[in-house]
Amino acid sequence: MKNLYLFLIAMIFVNCGGDRGTLIEFNGGELYYTSSILSREAYKLGEYLVEVEFFDGERKTVEINKTDNTYEFKMVVKKGLEKDDDYIQIAKIFAVNLSDEVFNGNSVDIHFCDEYLKTIRVIVPIRY
Repeated sequence: MKNLYLFLIAMIFVNCGGDRGTLIEFNGGELYYTSSILSREAYKLGEYLVEVEFFDGERKTVEINKTDNTYEFKMVVKKGLEKDDDYIQIAKIFAVNLSDEVFNGNSVDIHFCDEYLKTIRVIVPIRY
C-alpha cells in the first residue's frame, strides 16, 4: 500500500476542459466516464478511489473509458514519470487492483496522460 501512496503523491492531476463525457465528483475528485461505461461502474470506481484515498480532497481529474473488454483509466502525470520504471511497476499493481476490486476481473490499462488527458504511455499489467 505504501507504494500506491508514493505513486499517487507523484502524480499531478489537473482539471481538463473539453467534452470528456459525464462528470461525477467524489471528495474533490472529478471522474469523467464515457458512453462505453455504465453509470454504476463509474460510481463503483469513484467510491473505490475515495476508499483507497486516491480522491483525497485534493482536486484531481481522471477519465474512464472502455474499448472492447479493456477498461482505460486515464490520468495526468508529471512529465518524465512515464519513463520511470518504479512508477510503471506501481501503475501495474494499481491496474490489477482496479481490475479485481472494481471491474470484476476485466483488464484495466493505465494511461499516463499529458495535461489534456492525451495518452503519452499505456501501462498494461501482467498477472502472475
